Amino acid sequence: MAEELIEVILDQMTDSILKAKSIPLTQYKALDHDFILDCIDNIRMNLPDEIKQAKKIVNERKAIIDDAKKNAEEVITRAESRARELTETSMITKAAQNRAAEIEKKANENSKAVKAAAENYVVDMLTRTEKILAANVDAVSRAKNAIAPAKEGTDSGV
Repeated sequence: MAEELIEVILDQMTDSILKAKSIPLTQYKALDHDFILDCIDNIRMNLPDEIKQAKKIVNERKAIIDDAKKNAEEVITRAESRARELTETSMITKAAQNRAAEIEKKANENSKAVKAAAENYVVDMLTRTEKILAANVDAVSRAKNAIAPAKEGTDSGV
């Protein structure tokens, strides 16, 4: 929907440029300044959704990774605390050391798994955003290319 609106706005801008009157004794044309600025504002209002989405994805990725690190640190801290408690008891020192190592290993594995999942999610979302942005860039390029031949034929120096 936004892409279609942008196409319409670009068409309106093209028409305005093509219909602009030449300024006598110059190579310039008189354009409706306010109209062109309004068109540019409208285009800007319709493009930032993808950009905002990309920023949101990056922020979500950071939050997920930060949360995973925090959870891993908490698990490791609890494991270390528990391991210290167990090692203080001479009867179960060996068992406590083994269990602490096991908990630490699981915490590291869980941390890696959460981080990998978060990165996969972010890559997927960034890929989607990249496709959306590429489509918008393609639409702008097509509009630009559509304007370029008309510009060369009607305006030799602007």
